[in-house]
Amino acid sequence: MQVFVINLDRATDRMQRMRTLLDGLGLAWARIPAVDGKALEPEALRTWSAARDDGSLILTPGEVGILLSQRQAWQNTVEQDKPCVVLEDDVHIADSARHWLAHTDWLPADADIVKFETTLRPVSVDRQAINVGSGLRLARLRSGHLGLAGYIITPKAALRLLKAIGQSAHAVDHLVFDPVSPLFDELVIYQTLPALCIQDQFLPSHQVGLGGEIERAWAVEKKKQKRTLLQKLGREVQRLASQAAFAWRGNRLNPSSRLRNLRVPFEEK
Repeated sequence: MQVFVINLDRATDRMQRMRTLLDGLGLAWARIPAVDGKALEPEALRTWSAARDDGSLILTPGEVGILLSQRQAWQNTVEQDKPCVVLEDDVHIADSARHWLAHTDWLPADADIVKFETTLRPVSVDRQAINVGSGLRLARLRSGHLGLAGYIITPKAALRLLKAIGQSAHAVDHLVFDPVSPLFDELVIYQTLPALCIQDQFLPSHQVGLGGEIERAWAVEKKKQKRTLLQKLGREVQRLASQAAFAWRGNRLNPSSRLRNLRVPFEEK
């Protein structure tokens, strides 16, 4: 498969690291110059970010940059007319990726996207998984698993995303990998078990200092908001109820559930 690596022009050290990793794995890759959202004109930002009632943009410049960079990867995939790999430049990659990312014969026929990264946070997948051999399984992703740092996408799915995702009030990973987005149910998304890559910021140890550079809109908004004690208590109750419902849906003791909750592991070696 063709591997696309999204990388900012100024991040030369990151690109050199990725070049060493991918060449060492024997994978065919090409660099996609990432769009620097901070360098975009206000008019360009308004083209892609929805606005609040006061006229301020919902997405941060960094989130707009990610959206445009991902769109370029999708466009490249459409032009390749075959499944392609999309990577961000701050990932650690498993040694086994040299096999799985080199060819497509293990991909399910109905797959639109195969997500092979992990954030090590709990996610929900189908209890019934597909064993594709050599210790790798695939399961349908049924809950949010954010991030766009490592996935395989088909040309059909890439074209669908290009047509469906324009100006938005949500970061692009929420539009693809969050059940609140209609696209999540429209796409057939599989998760690899274990993951084949992980962003440096999520790796418990051996980090090399590649922290995320993108400021998220929700984090900016959270800083602005001042909630009363009653509002804070209400949000906490809502959070606990949501966590309990999630846990029960994927609990092995739930006789009616076809789902399984787990933290997708990453095994570098």
